[in-house]
Amino acid sequence: MAESQALLYIQANPPVGNEAAFWTWYDEHQRRRVEMPGFFNARRYQNTEGEGPRVLAIYDLADASALQSPEYQQLRAREAEAPRDRAMLGSAEIVARRLYRCIDTDEPWAKPWTEHPPFVMSVALEPPPDQVDDFHAWYREEHSPMLMAAPGWRRIRRYEQVDGNGPRFMALHELESLDGFKTEEYTAAISTPWRIRVTTAVVKRERYIFEHVRGFGRSV
Repeated sequence: MAESQALLYIQANPPVGNEAAFWTWYDEHQRRRVEMPGFFNARRYQNTEGEGPRVLAIYDLADASALQSPEYQQLRAREAEAPRDRAMLGSAEIVARRLYRCIDTDEPWAKPWTEHPPFVMSVALEPPPDQVDDFHAWYREEHSPMLMAAPGWRRIRRYEQVDGNGPRFMALHELESLDGFKTEEYTAAISTPWRIRVTTAVVKRERYIFEHVRGFGRSV
């Protein structure tokens, strides 16, 4: 079974006062994309915290070329002409629309699961150019293995941004629950000298936790 090599990542704020109609339409919007070549799934999450974008929509892609297929381009053209699609898209604030390519796909903590994760933590960081190698080494050799020892952690996938406005690298942590944040294992993972050195040096950062709302298609 083919695995995802890219991710379409969208942060948005739905229109206040028209949420029910918007979500009904968004279910249709996401289902259409799962039918496109190169789209494995569509998932929607809501922010569990008070700050940041209220909604995260993510799509696992075979690779970045899925967004250039004739079928997908035709779908977007039809939606741009359809009054309901145009109205609904125009009513939402798109905070960020990013395209990522997968990295570290062969690591043990990146292995696929069969269900959509109940929670995800999105952590985007951009190290200085001269510290990129150290940044990757920290994630691969220390940070990811330590986090996977914390209860609730089930998978970590890392990405490099291909297009968008965010920090260069992003880790998507798939969680069974939020209980792991209260454990000694998590505290240890975020308290090492290597972690402090790396995160102190980053020039951009972003961190949000989201809870699963809806999922279409298969997990990869």
